Amino acid sequence: MPIDFSKPVTTDRYDTGVLPQIKASFSALAQWMDPAYVGTVTSPPAGAKRFTGGLIQEFNGSSWVEKATGYLKNTPPVSYTSVSIPGVAGGWAGVQFSETAKLYSLMVNAADGTSGIYSVSEGRWKWFFDNVGQLIEGTVPWSRVTGAPAITAWVPDYSANGNTVALRNPNGYLNATYLNQSSPNSENGPISQVFINNGGDGFLRKVDLSYFGNSLVVPWTNISNRPGSMSQFFNDVGFVSWNSAPVFSGLVYGRGGGDGLGRITMTNVAGQPSGGAPGDIVFVY
Repeated sequence: MPIDFSKPVTTDRYDTGVLPQIKASFSALAQWMDPAYVGTVTSPPAGAKRFTGGLIQEFNGSSWVEKATGYLKNTPPVSYTSVSIPGVAGGWAGVQFSETAKLYSLMVNAADGTSGIYSVSEGRWKWFFDNVGQLIEGTVPWSRVTGAPAITAWVPDYSANGNTVALRNPNGYLNATYLNQSSPNSENGPISQVFINNGGDGFLRKVDLSYFGNSLVVPWTNISNRPGSMSQFFNDVGFVSWNSAPVFSGLVYGRGGGDGLGRITMTNVAGQPSGGAPGDIVFVY
């Protein structure tokens, strides 16, 4: 029944006014004066408390206002939750766990959604995630990581695939069966440095082309567009040698002019021929 805190009065009948009013008041107090059960409450005293709509309210003498106290009030959640906790302190919303050896808080930044567990006692984050869910503070044991690429061997893996990871030795050197440039583009610009295997230890080292010197040996048969006949060489000063004594047949003609054709001699002294007169032809074998 509706409760009137100005009742009973001396003029009320005992059986129909006083006793029902006293009984209804006891019931209202037991029901925390919740209007859903008590109905209308008239003339409550200042400081009276009631529970309504999931909130604890206090009568300030003229109206009911929410009571500021440390209780968890039930507000309608927005989505995907069963409990909604309002309130922000210092830009953070969260819950603090005080009945622990150390003081911890589960916190969410109200502006950007970063979140984590903060150790108030230690003044640092135990876990902290940025606003896209990436772990910024805290560690995860490797054994707890699922779907991680596997190291399939402790030597270069000839059957490596996209689900395996590269292997390094204790010195940090990368072990690989081969190196592949996934892009089809070629390096068409000037080349000043290359990688070489020096010493047969399996390591690739970068070297400047100017340091190759006599170490760079290319077989004559591997040279493209190489001259195929003597007529393709320039007529510079020099000599031609054979691996064995030459055998000549036919005639030897000399061009007219200059010093003309001198003597034709042969020697087995290796190297550039010496001696003789201008126009002499010397064969070294």
